[in-house]
Amino acid sequence: MQNILKNTDEGDSTPWMLLLILGGYVLAALFLFSFIAQGLIMLLFNYDVQESLGILTNPYGSESAKLPLMIIQAVTSIGAFIVVPLFFIKVNLKGRYAPFFNFPEQALRPILMTVVILFCFMVANSVVIEWNQNVDMPDIFSWFENWAQSKEAQLEKLTEYLTTFSGIHEYLIALVVIALIPAVGEELLFRGLIQNLFGKAFNNPHVAIWLSAIIFGIFHFQFYGVVPRVFLGALFGYLYYWSGYLSLAMVGHFINNGLTLTLLYFSQIKFINYNPAETDSSPPLYVVGIFFLAGAVLLYLFRNLFPEKNA
Repeated sequence: MQNILKNTDEGDSTPWMLLLILGGYVLAALFLFSFIAQGLIMLLFNYDVQESLGILTNPYGSESAKLPLMIIQAVTSIGAFIVVPLFFIKVNLKGRYAPFFNFPEQALRPILMTVVILFCFMVANSVVIEWNQNVDMPDIFSWFENWAQSKEAQLEKLTEYLTTFSGIHEYLIALVVIALIPAVGEELLFRGLIQNLFGKAFNNPHVAIWLSAIIFGIFHFQFYGVVPRVFLGALFGYLYYWSGYLSLAMVGHFINNGLTLTLLYFSQIKFINYNPAETDSSPPLYVVGIFFLAGAVLLYLFRNLFPEKNA
């Protein structure tokens, strides 16, 4: 994991100062690139200001709002999670981009193992997803529970709208916007930078992995999905830490998001009978146990693929 920052020039800045600067960049970029995206869709679709804002506040009444929403999400994500980290690497770390995107020389085996590990994890993590979705808060936190449930309902409605595909073109657009861009950008930010900086601050890779995973989980603002997302972030963190290749964490992230989108699309075109959006319960515990054990064995084998990183 530390191989990415070891050749950078951080000047007199401490890891904590760099984390603070990076956080400021990201927050500023979320506002700036959201504003740029709004202007872009006004130009592309000949919207006025009111129509442009209406896309964000109430898009569900029109099928034509889906593409503008995807553009807004893509531009904002690229700006905050790709442009900002690359700017930070160049300006604040005076580092090189290549180490963040390198693949192993013999890439096929670790990539295939990453794909299967993610599939096993998705099945095993379904138990945690089901538990987190049914958490009951104490009465003293009823105000937070009401807010979280309202937020969850809004995000669920938006996700359903964006992932109801009228054709393969919408599926491919979603694959880029919801799977590919977050896979590159979020791994670059949360694992490539935040996890590395925490690693330098604490001199403990495990603390760095779990802290960055917690921030990753909270950042998505879905209380009823935060715990499984923390575990997912930790898995990406260990894939990166054990291999030394951030690109493998990006592959895992893409598989996690892209497989769900693909299953949704196949379900909608009646290619398969399984719809992940309509699954209310996790598989039987023995099935979860089998996939958990298989994933654990594969993780052990994956770690041993890179003995020089774990010596």
